[in-house]
Amino acid sequence: MTTCFATDLIARNPSNGTELARIPGTTPDQVCQSVSRAAAAQRSWADRSWPERREALRRWHRELARRADELAEAVCAEIGKPIGEAMAAEVIPSLDALRWTIRTAGRVLAPRTESPRWQRWLLMPPARIERRTMGVIGVIGAWNYPILLNAPVIAHAIAAGNAVVWKPSELSSLCGTLLQETIDAAKLPEGLVTIVQGGPEIGSALVNANVAKLIFTGGLQNGRRVLEALGSNGIPGVVELSGFDAAVVLPDAPEGRTMAALRWSSFLGAGQACMSVKRVFLVDRPAEAWAETFAGLADALRIGDPKQPDVDLGPLISDRARDAVHDQVRAALAAGARVLAGGGPVEGPGSFYRPTVLLAHRGDEAPERALEGIFGPVVIVREVANDREAIEAVNASRFGLSASVWGRNRRRARTLADQLDVGVVGINEATTFFAHASAPAGGVKASGFGRVHGAEGLIEMTSPRTVVARSINAPRPQVFPYSNRLERVLRLYRRIVHR
Repeated sequence: MTTCFATDLIARNPSNGTELARIPGTTPDQVCQSVSRAAAAQRSWADRSWPERREALRRWHRELARRADELAEAVCAEIGKPIGEAMAAEVIPSLDALRWTIRTAGRVLAPRTESPRWQRWLLMPPARIERRTMGVIGVIGAWNYPILLNAPVIAHAIAAGNAVVWKPSELSSLCGTLLQETIDAAKLPEGLVTIVQGGPEIGSALVNANVAKLIFTGGLQNGRRVLEALGSNGIPGVVELSGFDAAVVLPDAPEGRTMAALRWSSFLGAGQACMSVKRVFLVDRPAEAWAETFAGLADALRIGDPKQPDVDLGPLISDRARDAVHDQVRAALAAGARVLAGGGPVEGPGSFYRPTVLLAHRGDEAPERALEGIFGPVVIVREVANDREAIEAVNASRFGLSASVWGRNRRRARTLADQLDVGVVGINEATTFFAHASAPAGGVKASGFGRVHGAEGLIEMTSPRTVVARSINAPRPQVFPYSNRLERVLRLYRRIVHR
């Protein structure tokens, strides 16, 4: 039975639980109506030239830049990120992604001609490859990056001539509302980009609303349900289902710089980043001393209200998320890990959890299995004997989003990195590559498939069409009726071309 009345969403501050706003919800019927209106708007939008679409994107980019401070403040209040982090890791990369789209999409989406080259001998004509619009793109975003996980894919979709119906997470409904306001201010055709608000039932309605493609970011269980629904409806998708990212520290990695970088990557967003480092493997060096120093750095991080300028870590998104993290930490301890820093919630109001560093025994994978998929400020450190053992340890996880290798010898680091089963790999770099406007991001294995960002992300919003044409009077390769002459010609071709 279809829900007749929508329930308001209550945006709350995870630092203290206070209500920030009430956001009108959407019904499943309204989702279907939004998709129908988007489809009607898309037909004329697809006929517009790239310069016309580019000008609309420029208007949106200007509006997003104008309201950058307001968006960062909303991310701080609703998600719990410090203001500087909200600006650096959300708003600025989103602006960069729109700027890249404005400057580059016309070239990426332009038709190209492929020469037949040696196949000219078979009378093969040139082929023109066109990027075609798809229709209405559905987007279901995650709460942890409510601007960066939504704005770039919406920009790519409309740059390619599509319409968009998108659902922010119910935990980031206020940020979603503000982002939609910037889109509306760009004066796009009515109905071309529409937000729908609600919980899983609204996401389900969008998946089943006859969209042309769906872009989904979220957890593994929800992602599998989405994939099942997409498969039954014959709808393609791009899915990013989080990770369990590893860092391999080689013996020659400088301790100070490496630890500083890994501390930021591990605890950015209170560990609630898809590409956050969760596992550290130390190659052929004692793990305990290194991990104890790293734990001291974790203990030094300042936890509190993210609005305050001297705070490094805000809260987790909810009490439920905090409790889930703590349950996994306790499971890892039961499996043999040892706490060197943190290990529990912060007493008092808010969904705060202490930055946690765990140490596992060499060769003991059980604590890592207990932590797999954890989404909070938790890192586990373990020693491995050599590069081969490090590769096996990284690849043992069912997740494959990103990983990093740290060391002075870049040739050795690159050789190791080349053998890691992940979608993104960094050498002396972690996490920040998701903000690279030109570079595609996405995972392998249980972390999903398809890509966002860069040319590959833009191409995901299109379907290819090949056009082959010749003059009506041109020689043709069709050869009825068959004869011995055809066999002789093909044998000659084979000897010359495929010798």
